[in-house]
Amino acid sequence: MPDLLKKANELPESPGVYIMYDNTKKVIYVGKAKNLKNRVTSYFRNGEHTRKTEQLVAHAENFEVIVCPTELDALLTECSLIKRHNPFYNILLKNSYEGYPFICIYREKIGAKSSAYVPRLKLELTKSSKAKCFGPFMSRVKAKAIVEALNTAFLLPKCNYKGTGKRVCLNKDIGQCCGFCAKDFPPERADEIYDELVSILNGNIEDISNDIRKKMESCAEKLDFENAAAYRDRLKALEEIEKHQRPTVFQKRNADYIAYKEMGDICAIFMLRIRNGYIFGENCNIFKEPFTDDLLRAYIERFYTDDPVLPSKIYIEKNYEWLSLINEWLGGIVTQPSFSSDKELLVSAEKNAAERLLQFEGKTMKAQRILAKFNDFIGMHGISRIEVYDISHIAGSDIVCGMITSVDGVFSKKDYKKFKISPRQGGDDTAYMQEAVSRRLARYLEGDKGFAPLPDLIVCDGGRGQVNAVSEAVESAGLNIPVIGFKKDSKHKTKAITFRNPAVPDKQLAVDIDVFAFCGRLQEEVHRFAISYHKMLRDRFTQQTKLTETEGIGKTKARALFMHFKSLDKIKSASVEELCSVKGMTPKLAERLLADLAVE
Repeated sequence: MPDLLKKANELPESPGVYIMYDNTKKVIYVGKAKNLKNRVTSYFRNGEHTRKTEQLVAHAENFEVIVCPTELDALLTECSLIKRHNPFYNILLKNSYEGYPFICIYREKIGAKSSAYVPRLKLELTKSSKAKCFGPFMSRVKAKAIVEALNTAFLLPKCNYKGTGKRVCLNKDIGQCCGFCAKDFPPERADEIYDELVSILNGNIEDISNDIRKKMESCAEKLDFENAAAYRDRLKALEEIEKHQRPTVFQKRNADYIAYKEMGDICAIFMLRIRNGYIFGENCNIFKEPFTDDLLRAYIERFYTDDPVLPSKIYIEKNYEWLSLINEWLGGIVTQPSFSSDKELLVSAEKNAAERLLQFEGKTMKAQRILAKFNDFIGMHGISRIEVYDISHIAGSDIVCGMITSVDGVFSKKDYKKFKISPRQGGDDTAYMQEAVSRRLARYLEGDKGFAPLPDLIVCDGGRGQVNAVSEAVESAGLNIPVIGFKKDSKHKTKAITFRNPAVPDKQLAVDIDVFAFCGRLQEEVHRFAISYHKMLRDRFTQQTKLTETEGIGKTKARALFMHFKSLDKIKSASVEELCSVKGMTPKLAERLLADLAVE
């Protein structure tokens, strides 16, 4: 490590690419830098690194650099080297849709004398380097229907005829094949069909249909009814394909929409691919590391290095520091959406990223899905751990606050907390809830592990008054935790969510039945927990009052006895010696107490 740091300190402060090797001289990482010296030395200095970087540095035995004239040259060199070496610590884009088919177009010769390279369509579960592949398609049935429709439209071969070319197979004779195996079949016609197939699978069905319609009308005018009928059948087949491609926007779009979602130490990057207003493909990759700006940059670099056909636009959520460099490489097509339709498609990509992440984690239970809907409903992201607070008392006596915790949409009862609050003049539920939250946060800041971790969201069982008071408690503790409130109807059921900002209107839960039920369960659970604690205190007070009926035992001794024995039944069954172990108790007083309790 010291040797590598010394070597790094001698690097020039110029753009370039650095290549790291392990002890077998295998390339394990390739990176680019605007300033080689600063970037490479950062790996070997003591400081905070991600787990992935720590592992990389631990395995790095040596490095080399390539100095480049500009940062763009460094980017292009990096992309080329990554593609060549596939380093272990660079991100590897894998097809995460195992089981979902691709439509692949192969080109092959099928006749011994034919010089045409015939297009042939096949369904494959993985991309083939020997074919042009499209997809993945979410429905195998639809993908198969598209292949069958294209085979029919273009009269593609269905056999593996290897004849001499003197005659063609039966399929040609009955009009189900163009006769690609014939010796005189023009190679340029096979090339034309291949280009049309690629265009259609790229989403350009309308253009191809218009061209075929013109050819059909031209043949009809020339009284070439046989070819006109063939073009007619091809149009019908293309109409069938359109039924299996779902339109997504009114205007034509040729764009990719890239969004991400993270959950703890893993994240998903999802790409929705639109061509001519149709979804023609999706791509999702799961990374076992937290999301970073650099991860998204590396994803874009890697994907578009392997995919030379660029869309008109690539939409991402926000501007990043590296965006100008990427746009210099890709011709300025990466941007943020400005039209509502593009924003909606980007939101759709984000929702799909969240869904793939749930599937990857195995969290397919209803609770996790509803939690994701709750996040979207309140307009917040990454909310997993929720604390809900409720006050319970009778006429200002025995005031308690219950706190329940929900993690990943499931109640975490081991994290429930209860607070006993002393009544004070002018106090009300709002002040009591503020006190409870302040005490909870203070315990965390004091290092009490029982009050860790902090929640992602605090929910008050109340309106904006409670939300404001609790928000002030959070700010006073120097923390940044969002706070919302559950507003109730006349039947004490949660009807809306209220926010601190008065400019943000309450969100009525009736519009989403799943979120309504989720919030209702939270409200009922915290109410149950607070009431049960309040009832326990009332019962204990009643039992303590029973003890004070014995002469010589006041509130202080009664409380001390309950703190020691925990219940009235245990006090009744205790011996005189055991009762005398409590401060203030004497043998004579203990005998009197047991005698009074035995009279019941």
